[in-house]
Amino acid sequence: MTWLNIVRTSQNICAILSITLNILLTFFILKKSPKTVGSYKYLMIYISWFEIAYSILDVIVSPIIFSHGSIFLIFASAKNHFLSKFILSILNSVYCGFFGSSMGIFAIHFIYRYFVATRSSYLKTFKGLRIIFWMLIPMIYGSLWGVFVHILIGPNKKIDQEIEFPILKAFDWKIQDIVYVGPYLYQKNADGTYNNVDKNSVIAIIIMCSILISSFSAIIYFGSKCYFHISNFKGMKSPKYRLLQSQLFFALVTQTMIPLILMQIPCGVLFIFTFLDKNLGQLIGIAAITIALFPAIDPLPTMFIVKNYRLAITGFFKTTVIILVKQAAEISTVF
Repeated sequence: MTWLNIVRTSQNICAILSITLNILLTFFILKKSPKTVGSYKYLMIYISWFEIAYSILDVIVSPIIFSHGSIFLIFASAKNHFLSKFILSILNSVYCGFFGSSMGIFAIHFIYRYFVATRSSYLKTFKGLRIIFWMLIPMIYGSLWGVFVHILIGPNKKIDQEIEFPILKAFDWKIQDIVYVGPYLYQKNADGTYNNVDKNSVIAIIIMCSILISSFSAIIYFGSKCYFHISNFKGMKSPKYRLLQSQLFFALVTQTMIPLILMQIPCGVLFIFTFLDKNLGQLIGIAAITIALFPAIDPLPTMFIVKNYRLAITGFFKTTVIILVKQAAEISTVF
């Protein structure tokens, strides 16, 4: 099996797991959530369906992460694809936009958890249709990310010339068979020396870093203050209520660590190596697998840390085992 087949097989398996687990979690959220969860259940469902959409897009686009010199690309093959090259190029940028939205979604969750912990008057902004405003913020982040990536660091002749042979050698694809986005920070002259830093690449990187920094800042600020209030504020209604809030908070922390470890850190490291002009070869493809893995395992913390959902899962499996045992017993008596 080639490395490309490994990546695509991993993307398909992860997508199946992601869709299955997130649909199951959505069912538990709707049917098994305590009333005290309030509007937060809609935010949890929001994450689940974001991850389902991410997984579906991952399978459709089948993105590959590739580097050559100081070029860092997210590209997809349009060869024999059921979509036109134009549509695939748009979806490739949308895929990048999802990456930009991911941390923003978790930031909104931490803001909500902080408002609950402090019993802030701003909590009412999450009630009714007003919650849509909060849900739109990560989508705006992702849209800005995708649009600027598509416009500023989309395909150009200089990148085509640099990657034409490496792409043909690594994947047996011609340059006209792929769509891509990505920065080419240090462009080379004909004699092999480096030219000035590419302005469009710098602008795109600044925009992407600004989006990530603002998301991480909100997560750290509201997350730390929420933890302080949950740990020290003894007047938060009943012990049962406090336990639920603690479970939801720590499930959220764990959920946030998953994309950080599987998406942000690997891609950040790859960016650094690329800009140092260090070629990692096929190792860079590992990031495509870890990114696909994120939506597949991200539902698990909520499913197992929050007691109501954990009991629902164990009950489901116990019932399934009992039914299977009964069916096996009935079959054995027949023979």
